[in-house]
Amino acid sequence: MFGPDKCGATNKVHFILKHENPKTGKYVEHHLKYPPSVPSDKLTHVYTAILKPDNELRILIDGEEKKKANFLSEEDFEPSLIPPKTISDPDDRKPEDWDERAKIPDPEATKPVDWDEDAPMEIEDEE
Repeated sequence: MFGPDKCGATNKVHFILKHENPKTGKYVEHHLKYPPSVPSDKLTHVYTAILKPDNELRILIDGEEKKKANFLSEEDFEPSLIPPKTISDPDDRKPEDWDERAKIPDPEATKPVDWDEDAPMEIEDEE
């Protein structure tokens, strides 16, 4: 679906791609994340969507480019046309003895022999 939508609080040029997932067979709508806004005057405008073979999308209003996007970019469409690189595992569980503390003290840790408690935390650069 492509075209202007100016009603109520909505003021944008929609671009929605309905795509069939080859694995599941379900159709999913992919919306352009940051669509250009519709001109706020009362004039007639020409809206153009150019879909290029290199997966580039260009939206023009009255012949002037207002938006450039890429179908394969995660930043341009919601949800992304490309599935995430990692898929969460619903069966993944933490071990029973998992420790949630951010820092775990090491009872065997010792400071070096030449450690100086009175030394400054940072040494200023002479230059």
